[in-house]
Amino acid sequence: MNHSFLTTGPFEFGLLMRIAMALLCASLTGECLRHFVRLPRVSGYALAGLVLGPLGLGWLNSEDLPYFRVLIDLALALLLFELGIHVHLRWLRDNPWVIASSLIESTLTFGAVFATLYLTGSDARLASSIAAIAIGTSPAVIMRVVAEIHAQGQVTQKLFVLCALNMTYSVIVSKLIIGELHGVFKGDWLIAVIHPLYLLLGSVGVGASLALAFKLLRGLFDLSDEQGVPVLFGLLLLTVSALEILALPVVLAPLLGGMLVKYLDPRPHLWPRNFGTAGAILGTMLFVLTGVSLTWNGVAVGGLSALTLLAVRLVAKSAGVMLLGPVNGLSVKQALALGLALSPMSAVAFLLTEDIRTLFPVFGMQVGSIVLSMMVILELVGPIAVQWSLRYIGETRKVRI
Repeated sequence: MNHSFLTTGPFEFGLLMRIAMALLCASLTGECLRHFVRLPRVSGYALAGLVLGPLGLGWLNSEDLPYFRVLIDLALALLLFELGIHVHLRWLRDNPWVIASSLIESTLTFGAVFATLYLTGSDARLASSIAAIAIGTSPAVIMRVVAEIHAQGQVTQKLFVLCALNMTYSVIVSKLIIGELHGVFKGDWLIAVIHPLYLLLGSVGVGASLALAFKLLRGLFDLSDEQGVPVLFGLLLLTVSALEILALPVVLAPLLGGMLVKYLDPRPHLWPRNFGTAGAILGTMLFVLTGVSLTWNGVAVGGLSALTLLAVRLVAKSAGVMLLGPVNGLSVKQALALGLALSPMSAVAFLLTEDIRTLFPVFGMQVGSIVLSMMVILELVGPIAVQWSLRYIGETRKVRI
């Protein structure tokens, strides 16, 4: 009998098969954590990424990431756009102390991380690059955990706002530092000025275009209907494509676009049915794929520094929130919970690190060894901190598991 139709040679797990297994393993791990130990699913997704990555089985590695960069960018754009819609610019205008609190918290975080690194022998450029990334709070973790535990209240609302603001500061400061690095490493001080200016103004322009397009589409379509899913995903994918063509960061324009949408159209925004399901799949892959970026060599180089910086960063963020807690209407208990809930780092830190590593490979490896170690630790424990904090101050609603 002729068996030529059968596959010959050794069987190999292709990239698609490995991604399918990663998605399945992440989902099962997340559900097990949720059902048996009442921990956030997000921690399970990150754990699966670590087990399947270079630190574990090695099924996935950093070489796979370029093939799935569009998934990472789209998932992050979706989460950032939704986060932006939670930030009401008119509310911020009437509550200026919230902005003041975010500035103090971010400044203390940057200063504490920078001082710790610099005083322990790190170069000032390395210290400032890591400190700028450390300012940010993971919007992916915040959005997923808050949705999962159905959190709602004063602290939750301030958590959204502070997350959006300090992530914006993190991106802006990181891009300014990249401009300085152009001058230091390449001797091109003209590009050092023009490049960050282009990145910031370009992101504002694309974000404004996204907001106007969304407002136009909302007038033409019922975006709460299931047909709104392809419309919204198409719009966000078009935005991500435009950012890639223009060589702009994906982390700023969707957030600014969401803020402008809320400002231009303050009505409640209902996502279409099935939109959350599609977004959940992208979000799961986001945590899995960013979890495969750390190697044992990276842990050996940056692990100890990462643990020290995590402690310093947590103290700085908590202190920053507590300083203006009373004028923001927060009790000591609420301020402590909010400071702890601001601790997660995830995909935004990963992308900012990758941007530096792409432009300055050797320097970027130094930054990545510390930042990625911090990020992976906080991908595991950060969601737990958010869940515990919001439960501690009574802003969660019990749901059947």
